[in-house]
Amino acid sequence: MYISEYIIETLYKNGIDTYFLLTGGAIAPFVDALSKNSKIKYYCFQHEQSASMAVEGYYRTSGKIGVVCVTSGPGVQNILNGVCGCWYDSIPAFFITGQVNTNESLNTLSCMPRQNGFQEMPVIELFSKITKKSLYADNKENIPKIIEELLFNLFTPRYGPVLIDLPVNIQMEKIESDHLYVHKNIEHTNTNEFNIDDYINKSKRPLIIIGHGVKLSHSIKESLKFAEDKKIPFVVTWGAIDICNTNHPLRIGSPGVYGDRVSNFAIQNSDLLIIIGARLDSRQIGNKKLFSKYSKKIMIDIDENEINKFDNLIDYKIINDIKFFFNNLKYEKNTNFEDWLNTIEKWKNKFRNEPDSSVYKYLNNFFKEIPDNSIIVTDTGGSLAWTMQTANINNTHKLFSNFGNSSMGFALPAAIGSAIADETRKVYCISGDGGIQLNIQDLLTVNKYNLNIEIIILNNNGYGMIKKFQ
Repeated sequence: MYISEYIIETLYKNGIDTYFLLTGGAIAPFVDALSKNSKIKYYCFQHEQSASMAVEGYYRTSGKIGVVCVTSGPGVQNILNGVCGCWYDSIPAFFITGQVNTNESLNTLSCMPRQNGFQEMPVIELFSKITKKSLYADNKENIPKIIEELLFNLFTPRYGPVLIDLPVNIQMEKIESDHLYVHKNIEHTNTNEFNIDDYINKSKRPLIIIGHGVKLSHSIKESLKFAEDKKIPFVVTWGAIDICNTNHPLRIGSPGVYGDRVSNFAIQNSDLLIIIGARLDSRQIGNKKLFSKYSKKIMIDIDENEINKFDNLIDYKIINDIKFFFNNLKYEKNTNFEDWLNTIEKWKNKFRNEPDSSVYKYLNNFFKEIPDNSIIVTDTGGSLAWTMQTANINNTHKLFSNFGNSSMGFALPAAIGSAIADETRKVYCISGDGGIQLNIQDLLTVNKYNLNIEIIILNNNGYGMIKKFQ
């Protein structure tokens, strides 16, 4: 078995069977092996950046991990944007980058010129800060160990991208090993029980903030059940905007600079915040020292760094997987926060947003007309803010963008990934007249694979959000 075949088979054994690629000299042997494997599906893009963003849309829609394959040098450089998107939004993805023949590598020299092999570049050094693990395959004997380490990191939360830098000659080497690593999730041995009722019972104005981590941990049902059992109102970050019906009786809205006033009012007037899987980005909370200044704060997150960045502002820190937290959370159902809920309802009526421009009117009608099970992917800038502010969805819809990196041009390739992930669902790509141009070449990809995508351009004659900012 060739190394390329070994990698493909190992990934397949781990449920990874879909590849997004743009071929080139340093990745050609691997792509050739893909073409000969009938179990594998691969899709060819017009630009590596699009492939690296499509893999995110694919995961967000299907929950399955995809692979991106690109050649060395410029091919690798073009995936940087998409890798950053996966890294900052905790999206698992497997990246395979072609590299020059090991005989041409800078590693063979005692001196250090800028480049030795054609289109050579220091991939690991450049990507190590924006991947969970990036490894260089220096010889064929190390391949099984490298793939095992990458898969372990890929499947272990906090999620993110991994990368193997694979020299072209190694791709064509034969490997004797027939052992294909299959990752097994590590079961929690910790038997801790969690109880936050003491905080809740002392509170008169509790509020839950639900973030993207709830989706990543597959804990949507548990989060909503907790809020409903306790009758505690909640706000959702944009990363969790599609976890339930917009008109859920306990749902207030979304906070932040481009959020709604009632959500921000509720946060600032709350006396207890229960923060579940939300990293509390500065665009959501502003100055952290002024954020809900007089409330107690409980924060549940799998990444201790996201909690510790608030210094001593978090009263109860729970560093754990959200699913594990809810499975071990003990609480009483009976609570009464009617006065608080009535106050929030008054704010909703007072600060209700009415359509005041053609784009808001259009999007309001758009959300009334889209069918169930639709997928809506939006770009950044104005198209993102307008879409999120007007979103009126039910629990069959899926609505997302990339939020941490928030790159212009994201919507089209991500919509392509979504359409590939589920051919039965209608995908709407909402972009601006500026953002659509950054990956416009992959309209060819939409056409080539006859994808079920409807593209909506919100034309404000330029970078509208930047105009307003300036």
